[in-house]
Amino acid sequence: MVDGGSPATPILDWSNVFTASIFVFFTAWISHSIGLRLGFPLIISSIRCVLQLTLMGFVLDDVLHVNNIKPVMLITVTLVLLGSYETVYHRTRRTLKGLFPIISLVLLISNGVVCYLGVTLALNESPFWRPVTFIPVMGMLLGNSMGSIAMATGVCVDSITIHAPVIETRLSYGASRYEAVKTLAAQAIRVSMLPALTQLSVMGMINIPGMMTGQILAGMRVQEAVIYQEVIMFMVSASCGFGVLMTVCACMVLLVDSHHAIRKDRIIEAHPEVIRIICRRIYFGIQWLIRSCSQTARRHHE
Repeated sequence: MVDGGSPATPILDWSNVFTASIFVFFTAWISHSIGLRLGFPLIISSIRCVLQLTLMGFVLDDVLHVNNIKPVMLITVTLVLLGSYETVYHRTRRTLKGLFPIISLVLLISNGVVCYLGVTLALNESPFWRPVTFIPVMGMLLGNSMGSIAMATGVCVDSITIHAPVIETRLSYGASRYEAVKTLAAQAIRVSMLPALTQLSVMGMINIPGMMTGQILAGMRVQEAVIYQEVIMFMVSASCGFGVLMTVCACMVLLVDSHHAIRKDRIIEAHPEVIRIICRRIYFGIQWLIRSCSQTARRHHE
């Protein structure tokens, strides 16, 4: 027991992480058994999660205690660039040429502005770049907005590809490119914002968010954790909204140029992940080794 009579928070180590990973491996085994082909991506994503969080822990352990804006801004720009790469090349099946710098700018503006205003006005932090607040909030905003922005990109590419004859007909009858794609753009925005709106509507009634759970486990009073979570959710919704709006506008401008021509040549396949290819080959190599050993043992037994 600690002061105040509340139970002490359990101290976790790598054995607890391994115990929790059993559920992931069990899910991957079920996926492999019924042929869903999700087992390998699930394992790779889990390994990435552990490695990335561990690395972030080592970095943030030092950064969160500095009293200098430069390391904070460097971490922020790094997070934005990594998030842009993940959004453009890994979270969509097809992307657009030249979209990476645009998405980088979109993530920086939408999340940076919301994070600055939210930390300064809603969370009352001074200075705004105080690492222990600014970096975690920026990370949460990026993590949530990336999904909506990636969805917006995919919906725009698919909509233009499917409805190209309709758009060409509108353009041939004198419609501007804004008028030709206005309906598709509005639909893309609505679809992309649906996850954020659903998350906002079920918060507290069905879903107990992770940040609030962590704060409660760390000893914060429940009402304070609730207020923090409400502020963060409003910031997440705003950053998703701004990001989706700018992304849809940018995609439509790239897909229908100023000469009123549909630029399907700008649609490209997303680049495969190098690490995933290497891990896949290692995985198949291990499978081959296991089969070879099994066949050798069987022949020896016979």
